[in-house]
Amino acid sequence: MSTKLENNNINSTDHGGGGRRRRSNSTTHLTHCSPQQQAAIDEIRQLLQVSNEQLHTLVHGFEKEMDTGLANVEGQSGDLKMIPSYVTGYPTGNEKGTYLALEISGVDIYVCQVKLKGEGGKLAINQYQYEIPDDLSTGNDISILIDYVADCVSDFQRRVSGSSSSSTNTTPQTVSTHQQQYSSDQTVYSMAISLGFAVRQTGLDRGTFIALEHGFEYPNVIGRDVVDLFQSRFQAKGLNVRIVAIANDSVCTLLAHAYQHPATRIGIVHNIGTNCAYYEKVGNIDKSLVQQQQQQQDLNNDMIISTEWCNFGSRRGIGHLPMNRYDHLVDGESNNQGIHIFEKMTTGMYLGEIVRQILVDLVDRRILSFQTDDDDGDCLLRTPYHFDTSYMYVCEADDDWENLEDTRVVLEEMCKVDETTQADREIVKKICELVGQRAAMLLGANIASVVKHMVERGVGLNRNSDGFAIAISGEVYKDYPSFHPRVCETLKALIPEEVSSKISVGIVKFSRIVGAAIVAMMAEKISQQDVEMTL
Repeated sequence: MSTKLENNNINSTDHGGGGRRRRSNSTTHLTHCSPQQQAAIDEIRQLLQVSNEQLHTLVHGFEKEMDTGLANVEGQSGDLKMIPSYVTGYPTGNEKGTYLALEISGVDIYVCQVKLKGEGGKLAINQYQYEIPDDLSTGNDISILIDYVADCVSDFQRRVSGSSSSSTNTTPQTVSTHQQQYSSDQTVYSMAISLGFAVRQTGLDRGTFIALEHGFEYPNVIGRDVVDLFQSRFQAKGLNVRIVAIANDSVCTLLAHAYQHPATRIGIVHNIGTNCAYYEKVGNIDKSLVQQQQQQQDLNNDMIISTEWCNFGSRRGIGHLPMNRYDHLVDGESNNQGIHIFEKMTTGMYLGEIVRQILVDLVDRRILSFQTDDDDGDCLLRTPYHFDTSYMYVCEADDDWENLEDTRVVLEEMCKVDETTQADREIVKKICELVGQRAAMLLGANIASVVKHMVERGVGLNRNSDGFAIAISGEVYKDYPSFHPRVCETLKALIPEEVSSKISVGIVKFSRIVGAAIVAMMAEKISQQDVEMTL
């Protein structure tokens, strides 16, 4: 099914999802609260408020961190890794061909076939999801897990080849330049892979495992080449697949949007984690970062860089981010203390936990009237990470001003607290709003930093340019009703008007796996250009 991606102008506060417009209670004064409760909310508001001065300090600090990461000077380490993707150039939306993508995210495996039809970004998608069994999360030999992945790819190809009569028309009719014919009846497809593991990428199709995450443990995988490992097992299984690229989620988001909106220059993932990729002049990147595999790079080319901005604000004593005591509690009780501070202040993994920490504090101070220490032990508010970030969406969007019924359900039925009052529910709703607003402002400021960096270095905008697009994906961003307009408002306030008037923000859906297939197409495009240059 062909999918059109949304594109919302930075000057618009339309979330892009439609639906009724909800009344906003953005004032700090709460109708049913006592003076003591009002004073406590005012204190929380001050802790979560981000001033204009703090935003400008953040933007300046982020730009400095970008420069530090790009310079790659020995002995100078910054918050941002600034990892080259080795993807250069831009999709036009007119490319054609059929490509495969593989994504491993947590315990899920996604295999996707994307048929690029050209004509300004038309495409068709065929995708299946598989789950990794618990007994394959650990072992002595990673080949066991990759063999299972290969079986999933094989199953996917069998399913797709058996659905040639479907509207997606996934069975290739001819062999094009991106395909190799191993035999008369087997077409070999180019594939890109996107992994939820730490990989040190040294080329478009080269990278070594640094660490496994999400509960996976295979001691023999560290230091091994990703492509070689997967390709060898795929060949052993007889799969008609050739892995041509590795890509992370933010690179995939950028390119998924760019195929349908060729002016896209920034890709952002904001969900349980967060990352940003953008185009940078090769000449601005330390040569040791981009010449480990490709010895010749045109310094005027634009290459996608992954900022790895989840770690922004983590260096001690720098103070880029306005942390408060609740942020320090969340960080101190996490399993990765002292790192990924920006992620902990803005993403779906942690926003609900920040709210929970505040609520527990207010219960202990008897600002909130309900009890959390019941005899049966059923109350879940004191359980870390039980106040899910999705609860924030519900509470903040609750427009039943007489009863705040949805907020009551979250507290009494989901978190199992005692009976709540209207004042309690007003306070919880306001705290969700304050935490969510701060997160959106910090995200908007980071985006503004990247935009300013690009404009100052001649990437994306020039005198003859009509502007560029920013692509953002992730459930937190698209499902939180007020998040998008808040981000756009902050972004617009922090960059010059002549720049903001030329920028649009697109909320991308189902982007990563589709983007990986676009990466495979770009890899073949780059390879073909390299061959033509040598002729």
